Amino acid sequence: MAVALTDFSGFCGFRRPSEIAAFLDFVPEFATVVGSSVADSFKSKFLSSSSPSEEDKKAGLKDLFSALMKADDKHVEEQVKSLVSRVEKDGAGLEREESELVKTLNGDFPGDVGVFCTFVLNIVHLKPGQAAFLKANEPHAYLDGDIMECMATSDNVVRAGLTPKLRDVPTLTSMLTYTSSPPSEQIMEAVGFRTTKHTTLYDPPIDEFSVLLTDLEDGETEVYPPIDGPSILIFTQLDGGKETARLKWAQGDEAIQREGQVWFVGAGEEVTVEAKGGRVVAYRAFVEA
Repeated sequence: MAVALTDFSGFCGFRRPSEIAAFLDFVPEFATVVGSSVADSFKSKFLSSSSPSEEDKKAGLKDLFSALMKADDKHVEEQVKSLVSRVEKDGAGLEREESELVKTLNGDFPGDVGVFCTFVLNIVHLKPGQAAFLKANEPHAYLDGDIMECMATSDNVVRAGLTPKLRDVPTLTSMLTYTSSPPSEQIMEAVGFRTTKHTTLYDPPIDEFSVLLTDLEDGETEVYPPIDGPSILIFTQLDGGKETARLKWAQGDEAIQREGQVWFVGAGEEVTVEAKGGRVVAYRAFVEA
């Protein structure tokens, strides 16, 4: 789950197959990279008036994404160069969002196969305080902005594009779920948290974690009720400097906070955050027993 600290953009999950098929029909470089056989098969399934099953959608997405990710690097580089040239000349007929993203991604990772993910993955935009949640084994990528990210325990980070780090294309293409959904389904709405006055809850549909966001103006106080499980608290914004925030425990202990400071809060502990001298923003990730 990602909660935006600033305006944020990212790739989150697969576009609907009909959208991808339309791009295959409209962006010749994209169709060329995946190959005519894969492109024609995908378009015949998802540009027609028929209603393919969910299994057909998943199989089609897997074939197309695998062909894209496994395409020859030199061939990909040539087609990216062709696409960027057309985009810079007249926009290549693309919407502004897609044309600007193609140029940006190529500027950051010249000739990278990830440039074509513009036509395969959802582009999600978040305003500060908005959140997006992705289930396990869904493709995603950071594009721009700052986020607070919370993840379940994991022993893998598998990359295939838009990175200078190790890429493991066979593993990535074999592990994805290949489900598709509109960007709106990735957006999470925050709700009030119990008896608190300045805290909202982001509660994804999993058991592993939930996240609290506390936003205090100068002079405000938040009392966290005891949580039946361990948690980690991080202060991400102290507008008034290092003595802006105080963290107090019910038994009387207290500590002055620094921006970026992290605290472990044990199960069943009541803690209070005070803002003195400026705005204070803190996030708290927790799991209840």
